[in-house]
Amino acid sequence: MDIPASEYELMIVDNGSEDGTVAVAEGFRSQFPNFRLMRNERNMGFPAAVNQAAGRASSPVLVLLNQDTTVERRWLSELLASLERDPSLAAVGSRVVNGGGPALYAGALEVLYGGICVVHEGDRRIDAVSGCAMAVRLDPLKRVGGFDPALFMYGEDLDLGYRLRAAGFRIGYSKESVAHHEAVRRQRASTRVYMFYTARNRTLVCVRNYRCKRLYLVADVLALFPLTATAEWLRSHRRRLALRWLVDARMDSLRRSLQMLREPVTV
Repeated sequence: MDIPASEYELMIVDNGSEDGTVAVAEGFRSQFPNFRLMRNERNMGFPAAVNQAAGRASSPVLVLLNQDTTVERRWLSELLASLERDPSLAAVGSRVVNGGGPALYAGALEVLYGGICVVHEGDRRIDAVSGCAMAVRLDPLKRVGGFDPALFMYGEDLDLGYRLRAAGFRIGYSKESVAHHEAVRRQRASTRVYMFYTARNRTLVCVRNYRCKRLYLVADVLALFPLTATAEWLRSHRRRLALRWLVDARMDSLRRSLQMLREPVTV
């Protein structure tokens, strides 16, 4: 990258890995003067890990980067420049491409009804950006309560986008800040972790953030969940198992949604 390592703090949160990740991370300690490794005994989930880092960060800006990414030289400087140019932005996302590129994996996100996203290059409304590679100011992040640890993984960036915008903040996108992501959606759709949490959390994020929660939940039961779940099921190489995972996601999302509906409204 084009920013010297001495000018930022590198924070790695290890979520209870058992595959030698810690040893690999320790190998980079000598290259980064401001290096911090946080180890959890178990997997706390992505949102909790980010909140953990945010609670210990000394900078006013927290930059997130997934472990399965590589970045281009100006990735960090372009991301931070967007925040410097526009003080009204609470968060800025990178342009994330599949593997070597150029196919777009994540960019600016316009969120449609039911948590369905349109990925674009910043030429439309920006409701959220991917947590895969993004920068967020710590003050707005803490004001809205951080990422929601109950989501565990997937959808936490959409939920944060809803809450930041509801609090009056704006979200931006830096097309020049480029990261390469190695994950392939069709492969991930053949794992329980991906299928369960993406299907479950789409419902939970909407129930949490929509005003007409009961109306949305009816639409979700009758149409939205079946449609989105079918799309994910068709991507999977393990459709028999995927069907079971999606049923589990449906049951858990309904249980948690009904709990949220019973919670008192806070003003």
